[in-house]
Amino acid sequence: MRLSRLAATTFLLPLAASTVGPASVAAQVVIEPRYNVRIERNIRIPMRDGKTLSADLIRPDADGRFPILIEYHPYRKDDASRGGHNQHWYLAERGFIGVRLDVRGTGGSDGANTDEYLPQEQEDGYDAVEWLARQPYSNGNVGMFGTSYGGFTSIQVAMNQPPSLKAIAPMYATDYRYTDDCHYTRGGNMRMYYDVGTYGGSMVAMNALPPLPDLSGPRWAEIWRERLEKNEPYLIKWLRNQLDNPYWHGASLRPDYGRIQCPVYVIAGWRDGYANAMMRVFQNVKTPKKMLMGPWVHQRPHQSVPGPRIDHLNEMARFFAHYLRSEDTGFMDESPVQVYMQRYSNPSRTLDPTPGHWRNGADITPSATSELTFYLGSGGRLTPEPASGESFDEFEYIPTVGAENGYWSAGGMSFYLPADQRPDEALSLTYTTEPLEEDLRILGWPKVVLHGSSSAEVATFVAKIAEVADDGSSALIVDGSLNGTRRGVLAEALKKPKPMVPGEVYELDIPMFPTGWVVKKGHRLRLAVSGADFPNLWPTPYEATNRVYRGGQYASRIVLPVVPESKLSPPQFLPAPHLETIVKSYGEEPSQQTIVDQIKGTVTVTNKTAGTVVLEDNLGSLYRNRQFRCTADRNRPDRASIVGTHRYVLTRDSDKIEVVAESSIRATRDAFHLLIDLNVTKNGRPFFQKQWTVSEPRQLM
Repeated sequence: MRLSRLAATTFLLPLAASTVGPASVAAQVVIEPRYNVRIERNIRIPMRDGKTLSADLIRPDADGRFPILIEYHPYRKDDASRGGHNQHWYLAERGFIGVRLDVRGTGGSDGANTDEYLPQEQEDGYDAVEWLARQPYSNGNVGMFGTSYGGFTSIQVAMNQPPSLKAIAPMYATDYRYTDDCHYTRGGNMRMYYDVGTYGGSMVAMNALPPLPDLSGPRWAEIWRERLEKNEPYLIKWLRNQLDNPYWHGASLRPDYGRIQCPVYVIAGWRDGYANAMMRVFQNVKTPKKMLMGPWVHQRPHQSVPGPRIDHLNEMARFFAHYLRSEDTGFMDESPVQVYMQRYSNPSRTLDPTPGHWRNGADITPSATSELTFYLGSGGRLTPEPASGESFDEFEYIPTVGAENGYWSAGGMSFYLPADQRPDEALSLTYTTEPLEEDLRILGWPKVVLHGSSSAEVATFVAKIAEVADDGSSALIVDGSLNGTRRGVLAEALKKPKPMVPGEVYELDIPMFPTGWVVKKGHRLRLAVSGADFPNLWPTPYEATNRVYRGGQYASRIVLPVVPESKLSPPQFLPAPHLETIVKSYGEEPSQQTIVDQIKGTVTVTNKTAGTVVLEDNLGSLYRNRQFRCTADRNRPDRASIVGTHRYVLTRDSDKIEVVAESSIRATRDAFHLLIDLNVTKNGRPFFQKQWTVSEPRQLM
């Protein structure tokens, strides 16, 4: 059965239930479910070198040819990410064949996995697209989508231009792996808690798990043994490549956006770590494109906390139906830019939903905005006009500042949104405007230009822009940072940084994240400047006294991209759907603490999460426990550390395989020291053990 424009029903539906604001109604095109669904497991897809990758097909239970939608990542479709089948179930009900594909060396696929996003991985993706397009159940048109890693692979496979790939919908992904991923920042700082505490440390353990015996057949032991002996921790390569170099370029779209030849639907979140890259992708690809930007963290829009939560899958179905089934769903007739404009709320780690409203637009380039500039003035003021006289403000570098910031991309953190900024601001330089005379609508990339100096050869300047309410509470709007050794032309400085000359004044253009935010009339804007963002960034290793110069030739300032109130009706979305439950899962109560040692002067952030997935068909269960401890020393900035422990237990009847990986990075003034300890037991007895020890000089980090 073929859906058409006539089969897609138009309803009058209210705004998504979790949206804050006045109720309203608007026409919304809905792709209705039409099919029962069946799952075909462990389909072997041949690669050109003879290896095979394992895929599940979640497909309409009907005869006919359907478009293919691939999600391609290493997160073990058979157990660890089994619940993700529910998105494909939704799409299969609407006439698409969902394919969940394990990356080579992971899950049920053949081979070894020595790093993320290798050329081999991209080649495998190309082969999978073309093989699936030729199958008798396919109509020959293939799309790709995915969140995070699956969004990365959607972009990377599209860069290789398989002929049958006709559209992609990347979510929370990047176009440039060095500046806009979880390892380093656009300002040349190394991220701290994330790699060891969450993703990177977790992959050490996950990649040591075997495929499910019931699905992998007689080669189960062979596949697992190759994986244990040949897989390598990603963490080692990330630490060895502290500068922007060719290691990062092979899987990066930027700057050659012309390699994307198919239509693109970009889905992103203001509080996600990839908002900058996703907006840049939308700006620069030349194919038909749309962008949806909500207030979300690194969680899919139908389940993100904070909300509003919406049915993004209906929007994806409309997009893919348009390009893979040649149906007029009205999707491309709507505004190409749909963004959520956030508003002030009393700052809270657990804020939900985010107050604000949806906005339609045609453009997010600088030409669509005007600029509003505030200059740093005396007495901690932000003023519309620069001061005539030159002066400076001075602050001591405190490595533990930043605990009230939001955690980059959420990264599995339990409570991740920014808290009230006043405790951090008390240890920072602050500059504040007078109360605003009207609402101020910010959309795009703010600029923060500081004239600064340091007594140290390596120093970071962190900038935060916040909205200050009548009661003094300070809600973070957006932030950014720059390692002063990466000053000047950033593209070159990230490759060849130079030590700062103590006392010399530099113009520092702080790379800021983008935002969509409406500052309330009567509230004030505040800029806070400090030398640290712990635990998001590794502290620089030298004690320092830093200065910010203002007035005269030192026009330190913030420049805001502002837009008028929109005259277009806002976009409307279906409320979050109740998706099919594929497997049962349950979690334990998470734990998260910030511990201040008043004697030692250390601040430690700890986090612990755990949960279990109970697999269908009596295939057992997978338990996961993740915890980390991240510490900085107020008095010794060179002493900082992160320790992450990741434990997986795969249970089938009386058989139990346990994998524990402990990874740590400990810093000294001159180097980072990485230790990884992997232990595998089977039914309580040692089965496999391996260690890696690496020390890398700090590259002006």
